[in-house]
Amino acid sequence: MPYRKKLRLLLNIQSKNNFIRSVVNLAYRVHGKQDLDNPIIILHGLLGSKRNWESMSKKIVHVTNKTVIAVDARNHGDSPHHHSHTYPELALDVKHLMDSLSIKKADIIGHSMGGRTGMVLALTEPAIVSKLVVVDISPISTAGILNDFIPNVLKTMKSISFDGIDDVNKAKAYAKKLLQSKSLNADTIGFILMNIGVTPYKTVGWSCNVEVLSKHFTDIATFPNMSGKKFPGLTLFLGGGESPYIPHEDMKGIKTLFPKAELKYIEDAGHNVHADSPTEFLQIVTRFLLLN
Repeated sequence: MPYRKKLRLLLNIQSKNNFIRSVVNLAYRVHGKQDLDNPIIILHGLLGSKRNWESMSKKIVHVTNKTVIAVDARNHGDSPHHHSHTYPELALDVKHLMDSLSIKKADIIGHSMGGRTGMVLALTEPAIVSKLVVVDISPISTAGILNDFIPNVLKTMKSISFDGIDDVNKAKAYAKKLLQSKSLNADTIGFILMNIGVTPYKTVGWSCNVEVLSKHFTDIATFPNMSGKKFPGLTLFLGGGESPYIPHEDMKGIKTLFPKAELKYIEDAGHNVHADSPTEFLQIVTRFLLLN
């Protein structure tokens, strides 16, 4: 049976450069057998959560017969809120989770923000990553839509006050009406509304930390400098054919960081490749993960 574990402890660890970085104990859900020998860890994108991967996680378990652990990033879902949100910290959070579960090595699937988190983890801790799947995000360039669209979404979310509302369904109905007035499409509105729930402060509101995500948007939109580092393992970059997030010309730069990288596109899929083309996504990803 899948189970969910939520921890609230905030820790500090010291890097080799004596820079103190925060580490949070991430919320996660285990799908499939409780075998933590080289499981598959799934990292969602910005404003997402492990709930977005519920169906796909179960399908991956069915095909691979491996344990899948879907994780909430800091400042998202059921994981703790924190005042900082950088990729080195996000990667350290995942390493800390693996350490706490005594996982020596894992396959990583990361979408968008989660893909960059997975890349930083693989580049800084290559010994603990078996195979890496990066879904529709590049370490080389950043799609213009990310810089233009997401800040406006976050600004809109920040403008919505849930004061006086103590029911999640009422909060969603209220926010939906305001979001519709901003001319957002139905899919985007539905995705945003999934972030409404009971906050870590036991009030109804955004379960994601909108203030901190807005403050650290530049950190989210920019891949950190990883020059001199390489991940020697098998790596799959899987983009949407209708998405601008992994330009084919980025492949030269990608290869300097991930020498064994291959790039594939799923035709007619957008940024949310796993949701737009779930059957083809499942087939490509599981075939890659089952390679010897």
